Amino acid sequence: MSGKKRTAGSGAMLDLWRPPQDAGEPIGCLATTYTFDPGLFDEQCLARFLGIESEPNREDLAFLLERESRLGSVYAGVLADYTMAGVEHSLRWDVLPVRIGAGKQHAKLSLLVWSRHVRVVVASANLSEPGYRTNYEVAGAVDLTPEAAALTILQEAIDFLRGLLVLVPGADARPHVLQRAEAFLDQVGKRTGGWKAVGRRSAVHQNLVCTMPPVGRGIGARSSLDEAVGACRKRGGSPDEVWAASPFFDLEAESSRVVAALCKLMARGSKRELWFCVPAIPNNDGRAVPRLAAPKALLTTPPAYQGNVHIEMLPDHDGDKNPRPCWHAKMLALATSQYSALMIGSSNLTVAGMGVANYPRNAEANLLTVVDRVVYSREVNALESVWPEMEEVTDPAAAEWLGARPEDDEESQGAMRLPEGFLSATYRAGEVRQIVLGLAPEQLPPDWQILACARPSQELLTVAAWRASGGQGVVELAWSQPQPPDKLEVRWGEQSAFMPLNVEDGRALPRPAQLDDMSADDMLQILAATDPSAAFRTWARRQKIPESFDGDLDSATPIDLDPLRRYNLQETFLHRIRNRARVFAQLRANLQRPVWGRQALEWRLHGLVGIEPLAQLYVREFLGAGPRADEALLTLADFLIMLREVEYQPADGMLSNAEFGETYQAFLNELAVKLREQVETQRSLVSADMSRFWDRVVERCVS
Repeated sequence: MSGKKRTAGSGAMLDLWRPPQDAGEPIGCLATTYTFDPGLFDEQCLARFLGIESEPNREDLAFLLERESRLGSVYAGVLADYTMAGVEHSLRWDVLPVRIGAGKQHAKLSLLVWSRHVRVVVASANLSEPGYRTNYEVAGAVDLTPEAAALTILQEAIDFLRGLLVLVPGADARPHVLQRAEAFLDQVGKRTGGWKAVGRRSAVHQNLVCTMPPVGRGIGARSSLDEAVGACRKRGGSPDEVWAASPFFDLEAESSRVVAALCKLMARGSKRELWFCVPAIPNNDGRAVPRLAAPKALLTTPPAYQGNVHIEMLPDHDGDKNPRPCWHAKMLALATSQYSALMIGSSNLTVAGMGVANYPRNAEANLLTVVDRVVYSREVNALESVWPEMEEVTDPAAAEWLGARPEDDEESQGAMRLPEGFLSATYRAGEVRQIVLGLAPEQLPPDWQILACARPSQELLTVAAWRASGGQGVVELAWSQPQPPDKLEVRWGEQSAFMPLNVEDGRALPRPAQLDDMSADDMLQILAATDPSAAFRTWARRQKIPESFDGDLDSATPIDLDPLRRYNLQETFLHRIRNRARVFAQLRANLQRPVWGRQALEWRLHGLVGIEPLAQLYVREFLGAGPRADEALLTLADFLIMLREVEYQPADGMLSNAEFGETYQAFLNELAVKLREQVETQRSLVSADMSRFWDRVVERCVS
């Protein structure tokens, strides 16, 4: 890479969350991060992953309902460092805290799964506004399809994520939040088991290289540096040239240790060339010596190992000369005459980041790409072009070495570590609402209390009350408010920290109050729409809530939701029946579409905007129909007839016809029986002919 012109590529991190063409339905995603912004994950990352078109800032109501309706059929979770996990977030997705002794969960890996596409994203960027919008970051994506799948990398990513799950406090008790994550990873493995593996004769080779502490169950410690060099040696020996770009370093002694480890892994018997790219503090005087925010050990250690050192300054602008407030990318390049390799990801050039000592050791994930140097190969130039052009320090010995910036990300702001005795908090929704706490009594501080951050906030549990109730490891506390608390705060001594809160069963969560204003015809139109986003936006506009709709987004209004069309002079009984029959046919076509699994089918049937809620709206209209009871019951009968006529259309990799039929027929039987019981209370208002017709329809559905 020395002497070559290098140009930095650029792109939007959020674009990696968008499904590629023909990706299919979203199935789930599991991401890792150190610092965490739940708003960015919820409104930007998840919205792109799910294909939500409503904008949260301009269409609050439409975005809320569209997100709630789509999240029920997919899995979404974030593995965050324990100090960053106690955030306020939607209980429709999970936050799993990862606790690592003196280290931290520092990896930035995302596993995104659609029915016909899987993407593994490895990056230096946290799930935060600076990481995704302003910092200078680096990311790589590996895409898998049924026709060409890098199954080795996928399995490496799944294994890494499973290792992090072991480090979730209370993992031995396998709480619901952990079971959901494990089930998602199991499902990914099963879905991709029959995909065609990519060929191995390519000149480009990729691996996921990681740093991890030992996590038990026979899984020992891992080192990103050792794994990267080991993979390179398989392509042509140890590297004799190394480039390292890192925004953070250890203090002098530890930095000397990691640089020495790097030198020892390089080729012997020849001069070792090392380039260190470090942060520099700019000055306005061009004659002044460079001021380098790095330990001088980078310069002084390599000569003891036959290393020749070059120092370069990290850029403060991108390839388009746009200013960047912070370089946050981490890159390590390794080269010989036989290959060129680049490692990108989360590992800083530190002891904990590279894993060169047993303690401390972070959890880190990096993508290593090794390209064979062959005649007329373009891949080497393409790989080396990732490295941005940097200014070399001509006389590094004369530079002002300011010492290391600590490895703690500038975004963390010294977050407090929650005492290890507080394991988990689960919200149990339903008619009997509870907050279930998991505690390790022997690891609790002597004096503590837990507060529920709600409206208003309230004291949830104190150490005195806990001891008085027996001091158990599992505590079930009644929760009277209809909505769960935003988050939980733990106070001990003069300190405090937030505790992650997840839901036991998301299907039991209360539905958004805004859905109470939705009529049966409104829900029918949304369920039958070919563009649900447009349907949600149009319905939200009709609620006359100014902040929920922007007029510029009205270009895709479905005809069936146009109020001028629905309430015109042609609204006779016959017109209503014909129009509803046409929309029922559209809904039947949607129900017949392939579905990726039982969870998605269950949500299609029982979800917030689903078949069962629609049936209940029709029952409500029948019970209040008065003299129009016959017409209301006819609508309910036509609805059941439409459901009975559904003929599922299976596809490769989707739910089979037999699996669909088993779940769907049981649902239809149960629904028909329930509707018959509900209608019976107002049977006297219905004509004899309509009553007999209703009985025949129900009998056919339950047979």
